[in-house]
Amino acid sequence: MPAASMPSRPKRKREPVPSFDLYARAMLDYWLGKKVVFEFERDDGYRSRSRVESYFAPPAKWLKVEREAMKEVRGRVLDVGCGPGRHALYLQRKQHRVVGIDASPTQVALARIRGVEEVYQGSVQRLPRGLGTFDTIILMGNNLGLAGDVPRMRRFLRDARQISTARGRLIGSTRIPGTWIRQHLPYVKWNIARGRPPGLLTLRGRYKGRVGDWFDLLLLSPDDLAELAHATGWDLVRVLYEPREDPASYVAVLQRR
Repeated sequence: MPAASMPSRPKRKREPVPSFDLYARAMLDYWLGKKVVFEFERDDGYRSRSRVESYFAPPAKWLKVEREAMKEVRGRVLDVGCGPGRHALYLQRKQHRVVGIDASPTQVALARIRGVEEVYQGSVQRLPRGLGTFDTIILMGNNLGLAGDVPRMRRFLRDARQISTARGRLIGSTRIPGTWIRQHLPYVKWNIARGRPPGLLTLRGRYKGRVGDWFDLLLLSPDDLAELAHATGWDLVRVLYEPREDPASYVAVLQRR
């Protein structure tokens, strides 16, 4: 009589990891000299490969708008979403006192190893308390829209104002929603049909067979940003834009009112 076969265990479905942790793992691997291919996937299936190497580039290889943005920095700085510390390290060398925060503990550790003197785990939803006020808050690398949607963006701007000095600045980079880019126009229309802002992206990370969780990134036109800023105690005082380098990206400089 043949032996009864044991029933096979059902395969456990791998839970998605936080996309920001997956991204941090890719950056750590790159820093360790490994080949890295990291993709962002949009909720309509569109994928784009991240230029992870750009997070370690020297200032000479930054976009002109990034270098110009650093000239707008004043005094004590909070770097929100500091990643491996590209901007924080540059500003430290310019004698600024910099505090970095990032949602991923791996990024925090990597930034610290690379020389960022003061760095903590935190995010746009969880700004640091008890660290005093800041003369400049920066959100580079498209981080201006990390709050995720318009209500959360409004709340973030109010929270940022509370930890800013009387003439504090907020400097952030974002992209103009892709209404005029052929491959992105259908997504903009789909957003509008769903009652979402045109520039609201739902994304997740993909790296080494792992799939991250979904998160939202809000892209804002300068006009929409100016309106949000004014409603939350800020003024949009300067837009840095170099269409020959990148026709979609810009850096906004907000001044506390």
